[in-house]
Amino acid sequence: MNTASKLLIASTTSVVLATAAASSGSGAVQTATTTAHPGHSAHSVTPSNPQAKKFVKGVSVPEITDHQVALQRIASLNDDTREVFSNGYQESLDYVVSTLRDAGYQPQVDEFNFPFWAETQPPVLNMVAPTPKTYVPGDAEDDNLPTADFITMANSPTVELTNAPVFPVGGILDPPTGGSDSGCEAGDYTGVSGKVALVQRGTCAFVDKWALAQAAGATGVIIYNEGNTPERQNPIFVDNQPDVPATIAAVITSYTLGNELLQAYKQGQNPTVDLKVYGDFTDRFLPQVIAETRGGDPNHVVVVGAHLDSVPAGPGINDDGSGTGTLLAQAEELASGHYKLRNKIRFMWFGAEENGLVGSTYYAHNLSQAEVDKIDVMLDYDMLSSANYIRGVYDGDGNAAPDNPAGPEGSGKVEQVFDDWFSAQGLESSRRAFDGRSDYVGFTDRGIPSGGIFAGAEGVKTAEEAAIYGGAAGSWFDPCYHQLCDNLITVLTGVPPLDADGLAPDGTEADKRAAQRAMAGGAIKSLTELSAAASYAVYYFAASKDPFGAKTHKVDKARKAGKAGPSYTWHGHGKPVRR
Repeated sequence: MNTASKLLIASTTSVVLATAAASSGSGAVQTATTTAHPGHSAHSVTPSNPQAKKFVKGVSVPEITDHQVALQRIASLNDDTREVFSNGYQESLDYVVSTLRDAGYQPQVDEFNFPFWAETQPPVLNMVAPTPKTYVPGDAEDDNLPTADFITMANSPTVELTNAPVFPVGGILDPPTGGSDSGCEAGDYTGVSGKVALVQRGTCAFVDKWALAQAAGATGVIIYNEGNTPERQNPIFVDNQPDVPATIAAVITSYTLGNELLQAYKQGQNPTVDLKVYGDFTDRFLPQVIAETRGGDPNHVVVVGAHLDSVPAGPGINDDGSGTGTLLAQAEELASGHYKLRNKIRFMWFGAEENGLVGSTYYAHNLSQAEVDKIDVMLDYDMLSSANYIRGVYDGDGNAAPDNPAGPEGSGKVEQVFDDWFSAQGLESSRRAFDGRSDYVGFTDRGIPSGGIFAGAEGVKTAEEAAIYGGAAGSWFDPCYHQLCDNLITVLTGVPPLDADGLAPDGTEADKRAAQRAMAGGAIKSLTELSAAASYAVYYFAASKDPFGAKTHKVDKARKAGKAGPSYTWHGHGKPVRR
């Protein structure tokens, strides 16, 4: 689609919104949902509070979509992207800043460090024994090509090993049959200490193998392609980082290279290698935006966050133009002067979320403990207008499923506030685990109560969920997640194109057309319902005298200090963990 065609859709906004508003309704509850909780403090807000209802109504969907139109225009003029290193990101930031200034705010452009990793010289991998052999290095341009024998994993440090013994870890399938779980468990690394771990690609993430090898005392990691299909033969490039930053180097090799080392070991020839990697980080500072309300207690701050960047592949009008637009509309409504809030609101538009939550994590990890103690809560709004949506609420208390982690104390209350709003509207919601994939992570690291709502990304909607929310079972919640079609047309119509990756991915063309029809209008319906809950929670925490109760406030000062300095350990939406 050309740029002119994309811009024409802005004129259809009012018609689509009116249709969606007329069709908005309620649904039944799915497994792992809850109903409203009574017992708010006498000083707290409820969904029936007139000022809360006024604020929710004032943050209207047409105002939010006006901002999404502006973000689409920016993306259309910048190769259909607003990714953090593009002109589209800078123009998006300029738009946010100018909108806030027009509303009477004094926005701050804050910088965060996004260190750039690069190899300072080509890596080396040679077999020393039993037979000397030199292997051909490659880089990202050789990804999955036969032009190289091995490629360094991004974020590897500089390490030089000579004549190092190679040790195959447990779980290797020889001959390869697929589904290898080599190196996926800590027990696979018994005996690897002081040696280079040889690991077969398989069912778990490369970074997990890297982290487990490092924890077991390996001196380096050679992960070789699985070898079970023609597509799993060549070396590949992977840009992920273990949760504990790497201190040992990792490379990914062809199946042929790895199998040579494996067979030498199995024949009792005790293979050794020279493994030399020259990785280095260079500081690189990028901008993000902060704006605070003039009023409100500065010792009780409500952080409200969304991310401003998209992925390189598309304009990101749902992910996260929906959150960006919602925050702007909330800020504009508050600037009207119709509300007297007890607590200060700090709106934040984070950068490089799609690169691993870099901007938000850098910000939160570098707060002093005194600054942390002033933050009452962090509300995260990332993807509110998915075409095949659910009403997802982060499981703050971790009780929706056995493996769900709980957030910091008070996060269960955040969950309850969203649920109270939905229940008051006759709507019910689904729980989503704190899975480390959005900008709340840096704040939960610092012990700050957190939560948010989420319309869904690449998860597949079940028949049970379709019965509750409508839409199409068997399709992704956002069929255009991280694609070019995450654009204004899809958001306004709720109809993703037939070639969207998440549209009935296992179906026929007829299935895809049926899925389109089932989710038509869903994105605006999603935005209508989720933005209302988002606004209510902002008002609740900003207007309540004691939103958590005395017990939670007493533990504020006991929060543990987070790790100082930037973190590159989270994968975020834009850093899918490769396996």
